[in-house]
Amino acid sequence: MPGIKLGTKVLNINWTGNQWAVKSQKVNTGAVTTEYFDKVCVATGNFFAPKWPKLEGLDNFAGRVIHSIDYHKPEEFKDQRVLLVGMHATAQDVTNSLSKAAKHVYLAHRSGLILLPRYDDNGATSDQAATLRFSLFMAFMYRHLPILWNWLFNKLLNTISAKAFPNLPKEWGIRPAPHLAVSTPLFADTLWPHLQSNFAEPIPAIQRITGPRSVELTNGRILQDIDSIIYCTGYDTNIPDGLIPHTTGTESLHPYPNNTVGSPPNLYRNIFPLHSDPSIRKSLAFLGHGNILLPGFIQFELNAMAISQVWLGRTLLPPHSDMLAWHEANLAERKHNFAYYNALPNSTYYPTFMNMGDHFKWVDDAAGTGLYRNLGMGMEWLNWRAWRFWWRDRELYGVVMGGVFTPFVWRLFEGGKRRAMAWGECREAILRENELAREGRGRVLEGKKRV
Repeated sequence: MPGIKLGTKVLNINWTGNQWAVKSQKVNTGAVTTEYFDKVCVATGNFFAPKWPKLEGLDNFAGRVIHSIDYHKPEEFKDQRVLLVGMHATAQDVTNSLSKAAKHVYLAHRSGLILLPRYDDNGATSDQAATLRFSLFMAFMYRHLPILWNWLFNKLLNTISAKAFPNLPKEWGIRPAPHLAVSTPLFADTLWPHLQSNFAEPIPAIQRITGPRSVELTNGRILQDIDSIIYCTGYDTNIPDGLIPHTTGTESLHPYPNNTVGSPPNLYRNIFPLHSDPSIRKSLAFLGHGNILLPGFIQFELNAMAISQVWLGRTLLPPHSDMLAWHEANLAERKHNFAYYNALPNSTYYPTFMNMGDHFKWVDDAAGTGLYRNLGMGMEWLNWRAWRFWWRDRELYGVVMGGVFTPFVWRLFEGGKRRAMAWGECREAILRENELAREGRGRVLEGKKRV
């Protein structure tokens, strides 16, 4: 497509007063060009700056020390004893890769972790449980009864975890886990076989590095003969320097101006800048910095739809004072959750997470999908439009509410802003997605039988 430029690096983005000047460079030729745009969306996400927690005595260590961002080949760690700092998704991926070459892996972690299975007993992937009906109800509960819902949801996931991964050794320190309100569970199917085989060993956090190849843990245990240390500690939220927009004024457009660990972005709805100039607020957006409890691609597409409707003028952003008030409320809620649920300092309490009960409805209205209008706020039986949908097409209604939560749902209803797909075309796509999911569940169950 002519509008897509591959092999091109953005050098800087500057506000001219009525347009955005974007300077870019072709990687293969070095040619630099400046182009002017009415709107700019920075869509890099926020996982950018590798997080390096300080380890006392690290200068004493004689082996290799890297962050997982620089891990590439397991052969580089052949027959080694490798110490991973952290125990989450990245540590799981690195452990699985190291199993092809390393001798042993230690997983140092500060707190417990909710381990969840990738598939349920019926062969469905875990995200298939997050149906539209469940998501709407969850948003309703977060809006009106957040403490009760957090307690129920945490209990549910811990019950699922105990069933899928029973009899975890106490010395692993995996249970009890921090509350899910401030800690993300891990889908641990890939890690589990390595834990069972004792190739990977969960251990307490690191107290200090005591020698060229020795490490002391917080429980007093000394690990000997450690060959390498790999930080699997995630990233601080940030974006590349060249993608930080600039203006001639004194107000910063950096979404993370203080680069404070764990701080949410300085954005309205984690999307739009909080700048005093309305022209800037309506022409600049950041995608990938606002999360709620929906599958990733589904919610980022919804956010993109909301941005497009704002830029088309069909959705109006609130006054600047209201945007600032929302941001202050978001900060206060996070501060409350951090204290109420006893989050560890510098823990992975993702700074881009927002209140689902508040944001889901806002972004749905902004995007103009008509979802809430036609299906209600988690209680569709009280919505006459939902009853009409059920009466019109009960099969489709059933899979929309209780089947796979597919992005085609965003295209089903006329919301008064964006144009919906033709009903028959959208219906066919939704049913096809659900049929593919059923076939996938069948393959998983067949594989379990063979095992």
